Amino acid sequence: MNHDSNNTQRNKLTGDQVSRHNTRESCWVIIHGRVYDVTEFLPEHPGGPNVILKYAGRDATEEYEPIHPPDTLDKYLDRSRHLGEVDMGTVKREEAKEDDPEERERQERIRRMPILEQCYNLMDFEAVASRVMKRTAWAYYSSGADDEIVSFERHSSRKYHREGRESFVVD
Repeated sequence: MNHDSNNTQRNKLTGDQVSRHNTRESCWVIIHGRVYDVTEFLPEHPGGPNVILKYAGRDATEEYEPIHPPDTLDKYLDRSRHLGEVDMGTVKREEAKEDDPEERERQERIRRMPILEQCYNLMDFEAVASRVMKRTAWAYYSSGADDEIVSFERHSSRKYHREGRESFVVD
């Protein structure tokens, strides 16, 4: 997926069009200049629907990127829900965040982190990651939630339940 290009689609969506889809009934988000209809995916999102709804109708790239591998949307969201590019010049920008001392300290830790060759084992990588990743990203990865086992089991149980079979998983 090319995250840098926003110039390949002739008729792009506008920020105003996207912003109208900001509810549980119609939820669109912008990731890397592309618009996705995630309405049907909300109940299946491993982090719950409220995490996505917080960014409904807006650019969610900053929160999405540290947690998700680049191919996540291609793997888990049907292509029919990939709506196209948005003209980022029409997207309302979030107000500039105030100077965040915690983020400033994190950036300093990133500047001082060891080079890759200085990490010898998984514990070394984990120690560096716990100091330099954003708090939300570290919470996600350190929980083991990215192993996809829970996600697969949850998806399978929902499918099993929809097909009219008994299921021990209750949503």
